[in-house]
Amino acid sequence: MAVSQKQIAKKLGVSIALVSRVLSGKAAEIGIAPETIERVLKTAQEMGYVPSAAALALKGKSTRTFGVVVYDFKDPFFGAIIEQLQMRAHEYDYSLMLAGFLNRTPDEQDLQPLHKHALDGLIVIGTDLDAVWLRDFEHLPVARIGHGAPSEPSVRIAIDENRSAELLVSHLIQSGHENLAFIAAALTAHRLRREAIAQAAKKAGVHFEFIEADAQDAFQAGMDAANQLSQRTDAIICATDQVAMGVLHTLSHTDRIPAVTGFDDIAVARQFIPGITTIRQPIAAMAVAAVDAVVQKKAPARLSLEPELVVRQSAS
Repeated sequence: MAVSQKQIAKKLGVSIALVSRVLSGKAAEIGIAPETIERVLKTAQEMGYVPSAAALALKGKSTRTFGVVVYDFKDPFFGAIIEQLQMRAHEYDYSLMLAGFLNRTPDEQDLQPLHKHALDGLIVIGTDLDAVWLRDFEHLPVARIGHGAPSEPSVRIAIDENRSAELLVSHLIQSGHENLAFIAAALTAHRLRREAIAQAAKKAGVHFEFIEADAQDAFQAGMDAANQLSQRTDAIICATDQVAMGVLHTLSHTDRIPAVTGFDDIAVARQFIPGITTIRQPIAAMAVAAVDAVVQKKAPARLSLEPELVVRQSAS
């Protein structure tokens, strides 16, 4: 239960007005003794007093809260990012207010909590090249972890897709593979990744085919697309680790298992059998950049972070 200024005043035997003055930083203006100020602040801390966000907003003060919008709560990669965001926010003494979409489709009902609170900024997790819903939040500093439109008024923080593609294609070629396939779900982020893989394959002079499953669920997309592979394919690059798991699940029931790579390096990628060769995204650095951009109110920009190739049994 939240501690009120009335409870603090009762415990100290002073007036509520005095406690209010001290906690609002105006005690010195009316000559309250330093000893009394120290006693009120110490008691408030001991009792776990937290200022009301609504009251702070009415006074035009920072609520030390920013919103986090997640495009897909089922995506484990996004969950790992939320953890890192919370850790970084705590370093600034900020709190998170979480909202999200069903099936990656923005809906006004999902955005209502953001409108009801006085936020100091907004962090978006997920790729969207047409985020018209963000227009309602142009008064706030915004950071996106993922790809956004160049005109989007946000700091866009994302992995270097071209460098990631080069690392994957180069590794597979060095392992003796020449006929590559890229498997993805029907998602914007996956299509952007496909473009980078296609460019890297063309540059390397190797055969490349693309299979996009109708499903938006990554694991299901991998399972479905694996049935469409041509016999000549000897290596499969998957848009995410979950897609790779779906592919390996389907292929485990056949007598051929080509090299398979994923993307993201979610926790289960190293626990899966076989362990999945993948691109590790620097989620801690992404979270730090996003929180810093919002707290420090940085101007819209694009930050491209370096990927890391992690080699495991699925494509060693």
